[in-house]
Amino acid sequence: MNGKLKPEEISIEVKLGLLKICNNVMNNIVTPNELIKDLEKLVSQISLSV
Repeated sequence: MNGKLKPEEISIEVKLGLLKICNNVMNNIVTPNELIKDLEKLVSQISLSV
């Protein structure tokens, strides 16, 4: 798996999930454990959509 996903290949749900994670990190309202869980959930969504 060496290729990159094109922006149009990434679902809206994944993009929104990533934005939510970034917003939480920027506002310091997420613990490291919550961040890991959110990222794992996002990775599984990406894996399912590819």
